[in-house]
This record gives sequence, structure tokens and C-alpha cells, in this order.
Amino acid sequence: MIFRSLRFVGSWVAGIALGIALLLVELSWTPAYDHSDPNYHRYAEAFDRLRVQLDRRGATNEDFIDLSQLNNGDWKTACLFGGYMYPLGDMQALGAKISAKDRWRLSQAGWRGFRAGQVEEEEMAIAYVDLNNSAQFIHFASGIGPEGQHFKKCISKPQTRLVLGQVPP
Repeated sequence: MIFRSLRFVGSWVAGIALGIALLLVELSWTPAYDHSDPNYHRYAEAFDRLRVQLDRRGATNEDFIDLSQLNNGDWKTACLFGGYMYPLGDMQALGAKISAKDRWRLSQAGWRGFRAGQVEEEEMAIAYVDLNNSAQFIHFASGIGPEGQHFKKCISKPQTRLVLGQVPP
């Protein structure tokens, strides 16, 4: 009888320990940022430069991201997404083709690790539609700071400067 009770308690403790371990693994999950994308470092540096200015004064119509060199200029529509945003749905709404790999990784980024969006609080993402009508995504570990939270703006060629401030209609 005691042996059964000890086995039951041992199983219960092992189950709790396994559950805690799985929870810790899930909480520590982060997406694989696109460091290997040829555009990553150019735009990560631009975000870093802007963040310093935006933290002091907020975004104005003079603040912009120059996307002229994005994908060597071979894109039709480009969007910038800040924290708590879901770029996958916006690219689908534009009618762009989305690879299974991107669909999976962005979907995971939206629910794994108890995240509040595919792009989390301090992160940034650039998504663009290339000349083959395929969506491409570049996920950055950091963006433009608090000004980037809930940020979403798209431009289409021939426009290449994505203004961060509120441009009047």
C-alpha cells in the first residue's frame, strides 16, 4: 500500500516537474530573426539610428525609412510592422503568395512563448511583395522603440520612403 502511494506521489511530482520544464521552455522561446537576410543589417542600423531620435521627440513627418534598396529595389509593395502586429494577414490581404515556411514561422511567432503578436513589443518586421507577387518577410529583434508599437504602414512603388509620422490625408 505504501509502495503504491509513493509511486502515485512520485508520478505526480514527475508530472509537475515536466509541466514546469515545458512551461519554462515555452516562455523562453523566441523566433528565429532573419539575421542572414541581405537586407537585415542595413535596416537594423536604420532602426537603431531612428530609435535615438524618436525616444527624445517622437515620430514626425521628417522621419522615414528609405526602402529604395530593399531587395535591390525589386519590390511592388512594402510594409513596416511594429510590436503587437500580424504581418502575415496583411500580406495575405494584399493577395501575395506566401511560402509554407513563412506561414509556419510567422504563425508560430504569433502564439509561441506567450507572445502578443507575430511581431512582439520591441521587434520590427518589414514585409514586401516582390515582382513575382510573393511575400517576403524580414523579422528584426529590435525596432524603433515605443514609437513602433502598433505601427503598421505600407507604401507602393514608385514611393520608396516610408514616413513614420502621421502624414495628413
